[in-house]
Amino acid sequence: MATKKAGGIYIGTSNIVIPGNKQSFPDAFKEKSRLNYYASLFDSVEINSSFYKMPLPATFQKWANDVPGNFQFSIKLWRDITHVKELKFKPGDVEIFLNAADKAGNTKGPLLIQFPGKINIDYYSQVAALLEQVRLHNAINKRRIAVEFRNTDWYVCEAMELLDEYDASLVLHDIPKSKNTQLNKKAKFVYFRFHGTNGDYRGSYSNEALKEYAKKIKQRAKQGKDVYAYFNNTIGSAFENARTLKKMCS
Repeated sequence: MATKKAGGIYIGTSNIVIPGNKQSFPDAFKEKSRLNYYASLFDSVEINSSFYKMPLPATFQKWANDVPGNFQFSIKLWRDITHVKELKFKPGDVEIFLNAADKAGNTKGPLLIQFPGKINIDYYSQVAALLEQVRLHNAINKRRIAVEFRNTDWYVCEAMELLDEYDASLVLHDIPKSKNTQLNKKAKFVYFRFHGTNGDYRGSYSNEALKEYAKKIKQRAKQGKDVYAYFNNTIGSAFENARTLKKMCS
């Protein structure tokens, strides 16, 4: 029997997080962009700015030209789609957003769809409709889908089957009120989000905690799954935690 190929490991921060200013960068990067320097340290970044503002296609194209070919951008879906009242999103907005994100080309990583806590399982049909809209686009431009719920209503078989149907992966995250450590059965990749030691986007993870996460990440990669992991905590801590975890996983 052939040995299963190990999955890739992509570790970074939520948004381009680098302490200090350009004057503190190594000489080779002082005239470069922050993204260019960041990409010399990490394999991937989770773009959160796209959550607050519909991105332009040219922006993604510019980013893609500023990183190595093996770098990956995970993109958070615009809040006017995921956080609109009663989840009554406009299908056209989804298409415009994804068309722009596709300009990242070969550097495009997963699409992160994060729903707010008020979206419970009563919104099952609306969530399914959004996943269907993404799938229609994916028929041509393949992109992985990661879904983060902030309501524990969703951690049931019915919801897991929905994610399996749409070839999506359930995000593993540590916000106390909606923490999730279980992957849906047919998930083809793993997506971790670290929101701070108390789930309030603050604080630094201990080396002991990071060692435990490193074990889980390497175990998943050994099973042949690509693993993405992003730190969404205090700026200085996010940078150091990501660097430490990356070393532990190498």
